[in-house]
Amino acid sequence: MVKLILRRLARGMNLRAKVLGILAGGTVFVMIAVSVLVLVARQSDHLLERASTAQRHLELLILLSGRISDYGLVVLEAVQQPRVDKQKLSAGKARVDDLFLSIDRIISEQVALFPAGDDQSAVATKSLLNARMKARFSTLHRQVNNSPDVGEDPGARADHVRSAMNAFGVHFVPQLAQAVEDQRKEAKDAQGSMSELRRRATVFAIVWALAAMLGSGLLYWFAGRPILSRISQTVEGATEISSGQLTRRLQPQGHDELTLLMMKFNRMADSFSRRESKLLAMQTDLQDTISERTSDLSAANDRLEDIDTNRRRFFSDVSHELRTPLTVIIGEAEVSLRNPKGLDASSKSSLKTILNRAKSLKRRVDDLLRVARSESGKLDLDLVQRNLNEVIEDAVEDTRQFAGNHQVQVSFGASPDPVTVRCDSEWLRQAVSGLIANAVKYSPADSKISIFLGTGSKTAEITVADQGHGIPEDELAKVFDRFYKGGGAGASSSGGFGIGLSLIKWVVEAHDGTIAVDSQTLPDHETKRGTKSGTTFLIKLPLVAT
Repeated sequence: MVKLILRRLARGMNLRAKVLGILAGGTVFVMIAVSVLVLVARQSDHLLERASTAQRHLELLILLSGRISDYGLVVLEAVQQPRVDKQKLSAGKARVDDLFLSIDRIISEQVALFPAGDDQSAVATKSLLNARMKARFSTLHRQVNNSPDVGEDPGARADHVRSAMNAFGVHFVPQLAQAVEDQRKEAKDAQGSMSELRRRATVFAIVWALAAMLGSGLLYWFAGRPILSRISQTVEGATEISSGQLTRRLQPQGHDELTLLMMKFNRMADSFSRRESKLLAMQTDLQDTISERTSDLSAANDRLEDIDTNRRRFFSDVSHELRTPLTVIIGEAEVSLRNPKGLDASSKSSLKTILNRAKSLKRRVDDLLRVARSESGKLDLDLVQRNLNEVIEDAVEDTRQFAGNHQVQVSFGASPDPVTVRCDSEWLRQAVSGLIANAVKYSPADSKISIFLGTGSKTAEITVADQGHGIPEDELAKVFDRFYKGGGAGASSSGGFGIGLSLIKWVVEAHDGTIAVDSQTLPDHETKRGTKSGTTFLIKLPLVAT
């Protein structure tokens, strides 16, 4: 029944009230324990004071006995003298009277230690015993002091003093013994009370510790345990929700704030579950859309591949078809010019123009054919060991007339020693010629293109440097892209001989080499003043191991 009532009270209280109840219960336990401890300490101090006072009283009584004995010796000495030394007797009496005063003060302290009542009255009666002993001693002193002199009757004086001492001893000794016994009993009672207090305090401590443990257990079982259990349940639920188990729900109990939190947690989980369902549905729709778009892209990609294949085939076919008539035109023009009989000046000029245009067109057709072959991966290289000095000289010779037409000087710094590499000399010559022709296009008149051939640790290095306006920094990364055409300043309006930087890179990489570009761009007026500018291409090819 008690458990049921406690459970109902615990369920009906809010969380703050439960926590305050637990704190209040603990505080009450502590306050009671502290109060009892303070009470025991005060009682212990009182008993210690009683025992200490009784011990001092007992010591004074023992000291009083000694001083009475000293006074008796003074009296015996005085009996032997012709006359009584009253001054010496008075000094001995004063010492004894001081002890009686000290005993009176001790008795007053003992009376103050007891509350008003029978105990205080019993202690106060001890002052009467002290007063009787004091009166008995005063009577002895008066009798001794008034004893007759020796000259009058020595025997009478001795009898007088002996009679007074005997009468004093008969009454004083029992009184002193009674006083000593009373103080011993008082000290013993105080010690017994302290032992009893210690025993009661120990029993109380054990009982209170058991009660505290029982109370703590009850508070935990009916108040703390449900709170901790629901907090643990909430933490476990949050962990499962965070791991994706959105079906997890809590079991709210009670009517406190924690219950409200658990209910809100369940509503949050419901919301997450609904959103997850929506996301799954949207993901399914998105997956269907992606699959549909992927299918469309695949079809479009197939179509683009067909178009690209047809384009490459078209370039290859057109180039093939154009090369034959162009070869015939060039051959006929050259034959006619070698036998100029019957031709006037105008006809010769026309034939030269036809021959130059046909050669230029043939070079363009050859470029288109090479591009088509490189895109289709059909570029076949005939790799043999060659001296790069010879290949570069051929390339310079191919472009010398083109450079002269643009008033650009081409110089070649050959390596003093043969530089042997495995290469297709025709393709590599075309690649170097393309770089020179590209440099001519972007070089101003009266400038110079410098070509150098050197060697590294394991590579041959071909450098082609011009003195043009350079390539803008934002275009450097694009110069090797297929079909990219730079818009740098100073580009020649004439058609070039080159096969394209993208194809040059393809040829160099087919020879297991690398190509890089570096450029400085400056305004026209700075370039004309002789400030360094221009573009530098660097080709590296692996050397033949010797």
